Amino acid sequence: MRCMIKREIEKMTAQLIKTLITNLPRYAEEEGDFYAVKREDLINALCSEQVNQAVAENTVAVCENLLDTLAVLNTDFLQQGEWCFISFPAQLLALSVLTAMSDKESRLFVNNFWNTQGISDDKKNKQRDLMHTIETNRVEYHTSGNAPPIRYIYVAWSIIKLNNQVLFYQREDTHKRFDKTAGDYGLIGGRLNQRDIANCSSNEKYHLPIVQSSHATVKDSLPDTLKRELNEEAGLIFETHYNFTLWRSLKPYRQIQGAAPNHAYTEYYVNVFHIELNLAGYIHLQSKIKSDDRLVWFSLDELEKGETAEGKIAYIKVLFNDFNKDGTALKKALMGLQNSFISEYQFKHGKYGLTLLQNTDKPLYAGVLGKEKVLNVFLMPRQSAILLGLAAHNRGFEFAALINGVLLHSDGWIEVHDVVLQRELMALAAVFEATDFVIENQQDRFFRLSVEPALLFFDERLFAFSVQQADLDSRKSKIPVAISTAAMETAIGMTVSKTEGFVITRRLACDLYKLYQHSFSDDEAFACEDNYKKAKADGFSVVGLKSLLSRREVGKIRFCTKFDVL
Repeated sequence: MRCMIKREIEKMTAQLIKTLITNLPRYAEEEGDFYAVKREDLINALCSEQVNQAVAENTVAVCENLLDTLAVLNTDFLQQGEWCFISFPAQLLALSVLTAMSDKESRLFVNNFWNTQGISDDKKNKQRDLMHTIETNRVEYHTSGNAPPIRYIYVAWSIIKLNNQVLFYQREDTHKRFDKTAGDYGLIGGRLNQRDIANCSSNEKYHLPIVQSSHATVKDSLPDTLKRELNEEAGLIFETHYNFTLWRSLKPYRQIQGAAPNHAYTEYYVNVFHIELNLAGYIHLQSKIKSDDRLVWFSLDELEKGETAEGKIAYIKVLFNDFNKDGTALKKALMGLQNSFISEYQFKHGKYGLTLLQNTDKPLYAGVLGKEKVLNVFLMPRQSAILLGLAAHNRGFEFAALINGVLLHSDGWIEVHDVVLQRELMALAAVFEATDFVIENQQDRFFRLSVEPALLFFDERLFAFSVQQADLDSRKSKIPVAISTAAMETAIGMTVSKTEGFVITRRLACDLYKLYQHSFSDDEAFACEDNYKKAKADGFSVVGLKSLLSRREVGKIRFCTKFDVL
């Protein structure tokens, strides 16, 4: 019975449109002749098909609305209650659309044109091209300039800030044919879907209309969107790796946008959250960034410009707009945000030094520079080897090989999975509780010597100074020299030997050689030390050598390392 009624309705609808077509006004293909038809006459023509007045009026009203939207009717005539085509091509478009509507076998597109499952990018882009044209025209030619959006997107973005850089993720949609300023990289995060809504039921009739409209309560679910997106894009797990706070709720923003083929005039609601990483999250993220080239850092200066030096463009137009398109104001606001991970060293006295001596049970030589002394801390050889490994990694030494169960991370952290070594590190940390220095322990798995790297130095016997004889004999004012660092065997692995080059004055190099050969009087040695300080030669400390010169013996200046003339 229902099928019969449906067929009758379809038949009647088709007949009404066909009747309307036969009574349409006409416009000549040549010479420009035309005539108009009154709306009332069109309604009467439909009534002749034995439908009531209301059905006829509604049919004419719907078709008039359609043709007016297509801009094929003359608006001056329309205001007088008459239909009149603007031109012959306008008449053709009207006839094409109405004929298709009245013919059950007519389609403007192939049956599966709008299918999105398993289709090629080419077909998706055809859908997008069409939607972009329609939506652009709808927005551009809206009479009052306030076309309503037809797509609503709720977005959760994250700010992961480290060392004045913000982390971005390569967007899925990198098709920029229509908007050359649309970037390929967005803040980590993404759009809400219906499953992010708390207590989301399987009742699509309930939750889909809410998600696809301007609904204030939807924003309450954006924290769940954030958690899902951070896990999908960066592998971060809420509370295990991070917590977050709302940083900024942006003003609603409208744009013709969307990944192909979900492309339309869209209203965006965006909440931006500041991420606070714990150590596990920080280390996980560093590893993830190394393995996933879709994760990219933008400096704050690059964010201000919207582009990196390599030409990577940030997709943050909505964020710029929230700062009135003022990139400087955006940069200032981001500078005011604290880093997402704070890993300050607990000891960072500016004029202090901690040197690790070798082959002694009291390996710590520390104090204000120039006034250091051996600390009364006794360590077993195994403990000294563990401490040496922590210090070498903190100072940035490269390791040729690591023992099993040890991973190195930035900022001096090592990750230990060996239970025995974990216990040894905890015991060593207990020994250091009586000193100004701390061995940090996180979760009994992450450890580091919490001393500013620039304050850490190593036994001078590890180093060798070298210079070419030809340079010493030359007339050059400045000559190259080198400092070599021997490999060190530590409890976590063997470091790599390395050589660093420097440039100093030839006179200073000659004086250092004479000092090494004990060819100077005490006064000459002190003068050499003064020249050494004036030349700021303590730049050698970057290799972990506190100084080439020492006053460890009262009243005596000596050259500390081996001196090779090549």
